[in-house]
Parts: sequence; structure tokens; C-alpha cells
Amino acid sequence: ASTGGQIMPPIMGAGAFVMAELVQTPYLKIALSATLPAILYFFAVGMGIHFYSRREGYSGMSAHEIPNWGETLKVSGFFLIPFIMLAYWLFRGYTPQYAAFWAALSTFPLAFLNENWRLDHRQILGKFKNAIQHGARQAALIASICASAQVIIATIGFTGLGVKVSSNILAFSQDSLFMALILTGLTSIILGMEVPTTAAYIVAVIVGGPVLIELGVHPLAAHLFVFYMAILSAVTPPVCGAIFIAAGMAEANWVETAKFGLKLSFAAFLLPFLFAHDPSLILIGSPIAVIMSVARAALALVLLSAGFMGYLNAVLGMPSRFALVLGGIMLLVPGLWVNVGGILTGFFIWHISSRKAQGSGHKVGDI
Repeated sequence: ASTGGQIMPPIMGAGAFVMAELVQTPYLKIALSATLPAILYFFAVGMGIHFYSRREGYSGMSAHEIPNWGETLKVSGFFLIPFIMLAYWLFRGYTPQYAAFWAALSTFPLAFLNENWRLDHRQILGKFKNAIQHGARQAALIASICASAQVIIATIGFTGLGVKVSSNILAFSQDSLFMALILTGLTSIILGMEVPTTAAYIVAVIVGGPVLIELGVHPLAAHLFVFYMAILSAVTPPVCGAIFIAAGMAEANWVETAKFGLKLSFAAFLLPFLFAHDPSLILIGSPIAVIMSVARAALALVLLSAGFMGYLNAVLGMPSRFALVLGGIMLLVPGLWVNVGGILTGFFIWHISSRKAQGSGHKVGDI
């Protein structure tokens, strides 16, 4: 889920601000366009966790284990104020620099308060010292990323490498949009394994973006596609930096963690392909088209999550799981009758699993 933080508006990853400059589009429009795919991403992860928990027999937290909302806000409420300020100015249409200035300024009065929201002037100097040091480190990090990306961009331009890679993608894809998306996506993922997301996005969109646009993908959809795939490199083996960190924190085997992570994120890998083919998912199209696309995608993600996790009202056997995955893919493929087939497949497995659950509560047999 933390991997999706960079694609979730209103505050997306740094690459989204670079995208605004490259596409010559206000950041607000990019944030709005990214909203539905981001929600669907977290929906898919949530459904995967839900089905896995039901399959393993996990139960929810008891009332006394759930943290008190008041205490949580009291401790963490400090973070909401600059976040709200930043989101407010961005959605008012102001530049990211202007919004960031006021968000940073709003933190100044907070330095006078302790964790109990009471005046405490004794820690002010220490807080300002830490804030300045942390801000300088972050600024240096972002500057180094941008500088490195600029060097790579200049190298690509001077050597003609961008044109060569674009030509190779076109040649290998043979004017097939699906193959071009796969090749561009692989480029983004491989680059994302080696360099920060922003730099990976910039390089990949320079070499792959023009190809996708030439094959009919909306320019904003092409940029978002590359951006998403670069972000997903964090959970893509063999490097999968986020997986290594999660496995270390959980004291788990990283290979098993990577396998489970791929099950959770498989649907997320399909979303960029979906909005590249169907831009209504990024709010380009009529309201009816947007609603239909979201409903189709959401149902497909439910079927895929249930199939990969092996649960839908009851524990599923391999034939049932395969049928659900097939039904989910059919819902993602354009075409009315193919989509209807996917819906009927999902309904059939749901009906069978419901009957099995009522009868035994155990495994669904081969069907």
C-alpha cells in the first residue's frame, strides 16, 4: 500500500510535478486524472488482504484494541495542518511552489506546541534546527535526482539513444499498442530498479512516451502509464526494494514476501494498461463512460483478487481460482460480450462457492 502513496492525490510523488511541466498541464488536472486509478489501486490491495484474511480465518480487531480517534488526532493532528494547506492552495489552482510555501509557513506556529498541543518554548530552537537540517537534506536529494536526470536526458539527446530506443520499440511492437505498452512498461520498471522514480519516469517517458502517443494513447495517459510502471518497480522482483524492507521488518523470507506481494499488486500492474486503452478512467470522456469504466474495473479487480488469494465465500480450488482470474481478465478486455462472459464467470463461481460455504464451510471442489 505504501508504494501507492506516490500515485495518490492530492500530494503525489515528485514525478507528478515534473509531469506537469513536461505535459504542460496544471498539476491540479494531473491530480484529478490520477484519482480514480489510485483509488482502484488501493481497492485492489484492500480486497486482496480481505480475501487472504478470510481464507486464513483471521478476525478483525476487538473494540478495545482499536486506537482511540481522539488520542490519535491529538498525537498526529500536527501533520494534517500543512497537508490541508498544501491541498487547499493546489486545488485553488496555485502553483506547487506557492502551495508549498504556505504549507511550510503553516508549520511555524506548530513549533511552539508540544505533543499535548500546549505552548512549550523550550524546544523551539531544537525543532528549528532539526527542521532546517532535514529540509536541507531533502532539498539536496531532490536536486541530485534532477541533476542526474538532466545528465541522462542530455546524453540521450546527444547520442540519439532516445530515437534508437523508440525506433526499436516500434519495430518490435510492429504497430501493436499492447506490445508497445509492454516494452515501455518493462523499460520503466527496469529503470525504476536502478534510479529514483522521478529519474526513471523522465528517461522512460522520453524514449517510450512518443511511441505510445504515436500509436493513439492520450498524451496524459501515456505519461501516467510510464509514471505508474516506474513506481511499481519497488515491488517487482528481483530488486523489489520495498519488498526487501517489508521482509526485514516482518522478519520473513524475502522470496515468499515477494511472491505474496506480486499476488497483491498483480491487479495494480493491469491498471496502467487499462487507462492507456480507456482514458475515461483518467476522467477523459463522458460521465457515463467514466462510471461504466470504473464499475467494470472494480468488478475485475474483485475477481482477480479473489482468484489470486483463493477465497470467495469459501476457500477455492485451483479450477475455481483460474476461472475467476480468467473472468477478471475478460472484464478488462474491451468488448461487450467478452465483458458479459467475465461477469457470468464471476457470478457462477460466486454462486457455487456460496452453496459450498453453506454446506460445509470448507474447500470448493473442482468445477
